[in-house]
Amino acid sequence: MSAVLRGGEVLQRNAALGLRFWDAAAATSAIEGLLVEVFPRANPAARKRALPGPSGIYVAHRLDLLSAFEFDESEPAGEPWVRAETGSPPLTRGYRIEVSDPAGRYLPIAFDAELPARGVFNWLAPWISPPQALVWPGDTGSPPQWLIERIPLFSTPNRAPPSTLAVVYAQLREAGSGRIPAWSLLAVSIGGQRCGIGLADRAGRVAVMFAYPEPQRAPLASPPAQRSDFGWTVELEAYWSPTSPPLDPPPVADLAQVLMQLATPCTVVDSLSSPAPRRRLDYRRALTARTEGQSAADASWLLLSTA
Repeated sequence: MSAVLRGGEVLQRNAALGLRFWDAAAATSAIEGLLVEVFPRANPAARKRALPGPSGIYVAHRLDLLSAFEFDESEPAGEPWVRAETGSPPLTRGYRIEVSDPAGRYLPIAFDAELPARGVFNWLAPWISPPQALVWPGDTGSPPQWLIERIPLFSTPNRAPPSTLAVVYAQLREAGSGRIPAWSLLAVSIGGQRCGIGLADRAGRVAVMFAYPEPQRAPLASPPAQRSDFGWTVELEAYWSPTSPPLDPPPVADLAQVLMQLATPCTVVDSLSSPAPRRRLDYRRALTARTEGQSAADASWLLLSTA
């Protein structure tokens, strides 16, 4: 990204990083008030803030080690992205981006990037060779739109859900071991259709927020009766990679480690004894998902099994 101001003289300033975020609950990129910090991986003390522009894209300037690129006034404006002597892109360096929300709407998340990056940053799964965009669960688009030029943000369990969104709450724990699956993923489906996905915090608490499905059509009547008794049967699926989990989970989720878990689904335990009743989500009523048949002291947990 670059900016050119024209008047009596030309000032060209190149941005090494532009970020668009994506609210996984409200399905929007219009997100203000984030704290976005960028620093070289080798020097976390050299932090710089990325600030949002009118379009909602967060742009980072004055990054450590990239001042020569930022103030390169080669013409045309796109010239800094091509090294004149080789015709290749400029040399990149490894940076870390940490994102938090002072307003408490979103869980903190961090990821790596090679900068400078041209255009809006496109996060690619680093464990795939060559790195490429992931297919998000339930996303049937081609290419998958969720992770194209977007960084997903997940709701905190304390976020007040908008009245237009459904919400499923849970507090996760591994069956048997009692381990807390910090930074794991919980997905909600209705009628076989993926509706939403949420990220558990360090305590295993998760809120999955999503738009209500279309209600079933009522029989025609004159005048049409008003209804608020809509309900849906909910299915849950969890994603967690419990191999050698840290005793003290990191305070910030790593985006690559979070999304890598999509390859390792685990079982949500509905009941420890008899078959559990179906989970019903009612219109404008939050659903709290638990595992049936636990002792009173443990009755609030939703258990996961990797066996």
